[in-house]
Amino acid sequence: MKKSIFKAFLGLGLLFGFSSHAQIIHKYERYVQEYRWKIGASYNMMDFNFNHTDTPEGSSMISGGIPAKVMLGYEFLPNLTFEGDFSMNEMEKGNSMNGNLVSETIKITSFNGSLAYSLGGLFNLPVVDPYIKAGIGHLRLNEDDLTMASAGGGINFWIADIPATKSSRYHHDKIYRRFGINVEAMGRSNISTEGAGSHAQYSAGVFYVF
Repeated sequence: MKKSIFKAFLGLGLLFGFSSHAQIIHKYERYVQEYRWKIGASYNMMDFNFNHTDTPEGSSMISGGIPAKVMLGYEFLPNLTFEGDFSMNEMEKGNSMNGNLVSETIKITSFNGSLAYSLGGLFNLPVVDPYIKAGIGHLRLNEDDLTMASAGGGINFWIADIPATKSSRYHHDKIYRRFGINVEAMGRSNISTEGAGSHAQYSAGVFYVF
């Protein structure tokens, strides 16, 4: 499953890489107006056994509905964005969490506040915009509340940076050009107790700037 996710990330990167030919558009040519807000909706998967060398029997990644993860972000400094995300998942009885068998269905809700720094913005890269991200959040496992520290990163793919989407300066800020695709991988560690909760979260979806 993990290999499939990484292959999908790589495939998206190659797809957008080949779509951008010699006349590429860079960050500062992207829009006429300045858009600081960003919203996103993603499908996400959680792996509660990512830090185990041997995957426990019966364990698997869990996922939620579509969209299972929503995000709101604001770029308050150049390339530096504060993001808040919320996701809902469910682990069924018989699965494994942090190496232990789950004896009941666990409803999982997660809220995180993070700072994301755009490496693509720093180096003025077109189309492919990698970023690093870290923060703190809250995880609820049924009635148990946990504090989580997180770190990871992802890639934004900007539709606006593909020359084929723009025919003149007038089209810079068309609504369809303000959409993009995002893939992300985050590691989250339970820092409030010594029990369960640490996990990796993978997501892929779309975003829109305004």
